[in-house]
Amino acid sequence: MLKSAGDCPTLSDVPSLVPQAVQGIQALLRGEPRNLLELPLDMSLLTDFQSRVYAFARAIPPGSTRTYGEVARGLGDVKLARAVGQAMGHNPFAPVVPCHRVLAAGNRPGGFSATGGAATKLRMLAIEGAMRSETLPLFR
Repeated sequence: MLKSAGDCPTLSDVPSLVPQAVQGIQALLRGEPRNLLELPLDMSLLTDFQSRVYAFARAIPPGSTRTYGEVARGLGDVKLARAVGQAMGHNPFAPVVPCHRVLAAGNRPGGFSATGGAATKLRMLAIEGAMRSETLPLFR
């Protein structure tokens, strides 16, 4: 995973990365268990906390979920759960950083900044097999 501008792909690398990213995201949305870890990210403009949150989220396997509190605990302080939620809400790398795999307390969907909000989050989790489709809302 890239953490500084010096680790960024060069402009000549970008054309080969774009089709790879598109194919990986399409595979994920078809239900293939993809973690997209092969895609480099430039996190140089993020805070250290955001970078740590996104790295933690990327380690959540497809078909699995964690809560904001579990992510915060994994980062060393359960009191950071709200800050984890804020970082997820500002995720510039979705779905490469799978913020949809992070839930509110009690495994409730919580927020989701993509079009469709929590319903989209639940659909993505159902595609990955993390939630049964019968738990999805009837209406969008």
